[in-house]
Amino acid sequence: MNLSQLREWLSWISEAAADDCSFASSEGNENSLIFEPEKRLCERDYVIIDMLNSTGHEYVSFCVTDPSLPDNPIIFASQGFCNLTGYDYDEVVGRNCRFLQGAETDRRDIERISQALKAEIECSVNLLNYKKDGTTFINEFFLTQLRTPTRELAYFIGIQVAVDSQDPGQMPSNPGWVYTLGNHV
Repeated sequence: MNLSQLREWLSWISEAAADDCSFASSEGNENSLIFEPEKRLCERDYVIIDMLNSTGHEYVSFCVTDPSLPDNPIIFASQGFCNLTGYDYDEVVGRNCRFLQGAETDRRDIERISQALKAEIECSVNLLNYKKDGTTFINEFFLTQLRTPTRELAYFIGIQVAVDSQDPGQMPSNPGWVYTLGNHV
């Protein structure tokens, strides 16, 4: 997949989400959240960050963590993440993503994510998470690493999409899936 195909796909996802999502658009909102990495990233990773930060992608739920800090805390959460989970930005930053887990979250899914973090590899899993108000949602979660130009780990990025089922085969509804294609072409 080349860059123009990736842009086209993300454009299509944006249009489909606008039709299907109840997320508020931040168009014209001076408080739109944009991730600006403090660490230098490889060009490929800047491309996905630029796309996620671009107009029309405000609905995309993603967060960025810094594994060099104790407990790998969230250092950025998109407006889409806040809309999806019901948490305000200030309630999220500084916490580990585990706060979305609850009593009914499958421990095998948690272990898959934990192993991917330790191995610094991508992971895609559908797991049960909890919103701020205690309601559950099935999170089609995609995790990947953001790397420096010298291929050192800089950050992890997690992209979340609420889906109707925990069954496999739903990968295309998560924009992070496209990022995986870009890494393997």
